[in-house]
Amino acid sequence: MDRREFLKRAGIGSIGLSALAITPPALAGYRKGNGHQHFSLVALSSTSASETTNHVMILEGAGSFKAKTGQVDRTGGGNFVHVEDFPSPGSGPLASGRWNPTSLVSYDAGPPFGDYGRIRASILVVNVVLRPDAGGSLAGTLLIACNVGFAGIQTGEPEGFKLSVPGFNFDTPFLGLTHISIPEGVSSA
Repeated sequence: MDRREFLKRAGIGSIGLSALAITPPALAGYRKGNGHQHFSLVALSSTSASETTNHVMILEGAGSFKAKTGQVDRTGGGNFVHVEDFPSPGSGPLASGRWNPTSLVSYDAGPPFGDYGRIRASILVVNVVLRPDAGGSLAGTLLIACNVGFAGIQTGEPEGFKLSVPGFNFDTPFLGLTHISIPEGVSSA
């Protein structure tokens, strides 16, 4: 079964992605001006093919950060859904809940990679906490790669995210969109 068939069976096609709309609390957390940048994503990533059972993480969210000072707005974040690849009809997710960034690890705007209007092709890495609805929390590291593929501006990473949490390494982005803005106060002209 190919990915298209998997997504069709799992109900995670374009309708499924649109159902994970960017959360209003994350949007409200955007800091304005003074060099802050914004990120948003709605994307899917799977575990490596070398693992015995493939898992898929569906992640959506938004937030802001300030690369010059190494700050990330902790009020950002969003929702996650963790499913086993090729789930049985009627089976539910393995876990779902909320996530939020806790600190900025790194930001790479390239040598530069390039801007396209107010979009900056770049790679953001943040520490995160996942809070499953069933309780508890998991600390992890989230890499968000923003390319501007239609304009030929690439970072060298695939568009999407990579998430490492205890027990899982979602290191194979395969569907979705990300956006990282140019800094507030910088002109796109």
